[in-house]
Amino acid sequence: MTPLQRTSRPVPPILAQLIRYGAVGASNTLIGFGVYALCVDLFQIQYEVSLTIAYIVGALNGYLLNRRWTFKAHDVDHSSSTWRYAAVQTAAFLTNLALLHAAVAWLSVEKLIAQAVIFPIVFVLTFIPNRLWSFAHRATPVAPVAPGSPSR
Repeated sequence: MTPLQRTSRPVPPILAQLIRYGAVGASNTLIGFGVYALCVDLFQIQYEVSLTIAYIVGALNGYLLNRRWTFKAHDVDHSSSTWRYAAVQTAAFLTNLALLHAAVAWLSVEKLIAQAVIFPIVFVLTFIPNRLWSFAHRATPVAPVAPGSPSR
């Protein structure tokens, strides 16, 4: 056994989830920022519309990876997790859009730099609602106890 193996401790589950969420967030950021940059610079699409396109692409990637890998929400049905995730992403998008507009229109920050700073902030703000709501595992149902039978 190496010294590293003797001193290493297991990673707490929530920290492991946060690390996986960060990896998914990084991939979403790279994908979303790439789409945003292409839309703004190459296709000359208005930055608010570019952000919308980038968020949709990033959200699709994020839903699939977070559901399967980050939160391992195999027991959570798609009908509830999809709309919950969409609600969290919509709130994140609106927050991102407001911050981006303020940075570009009011503070005269360059569009790509503004988005590079804002993306990671909004990503961090979405971990808890996604963990506790979008991909929350259902509690195991407890069988009812018949009256007069011994309690568990």
